[in-house]
Amino acid sequence: MKSKKEKLNKKQETPFVFTEEAIEKIRLLSEKLQKQELRVQPFVHETLKKLGIMQEQQTIDDFNITYELMAFSNDADCNERNNIEEGDPIYKTYLSHFRCDSSDMFFTDNWNELSHRDHPLSHIHFCYSMHCLALDSHLSWADIVQIDDVWIDVKVDFQFMFNMEK
Repeated sequence: MKSKKEKLNKKQETPFVFTEEAIEKIRLLSEKLQKQELRVQPFVHETLKKLGIMQEQQTIDDFNITYELMAFSNDADCNERNNIEEGDPIYKTYLSHFRCDSSDMFFTDNWNELSHRDHPLSHIHFCYSMHCLALDSHLSWADIVQIDDVWIDVKVDFQFMFNMEK
């Protein structure tokens, strides 16, 4: 009898099969990610304007703003494959395309690099965040179809500083 670890390793060696259900899950994930990007973008732009006003009024000296994309899975095998505990993200990356100086192409273009190939996902529009998850990450397609939650964190660090010589 094979151990759970041996079964899991065998599962990873098995090529991923793009079933209709898996393709639909990936399409839905990309669609929901794009909706969130379009929700976050105006929020970030408004926040940056307010932060600029706070700097002008010397309420704050400076700030840092970061954008983090995190994907979570409730699937025990997926979490084990990614060597994480339940509740921790299976993938985490920092994004930069929400900045005010970012091109609209991050929100309008199709980032699916598979669209020019004979691939089961070639017909699916990938927003930039989906591109990051599917094509720039360590995640397998099996991991991606087991994503249950995605967070986009926008974090602002307010900075207050002084120089001893001034």
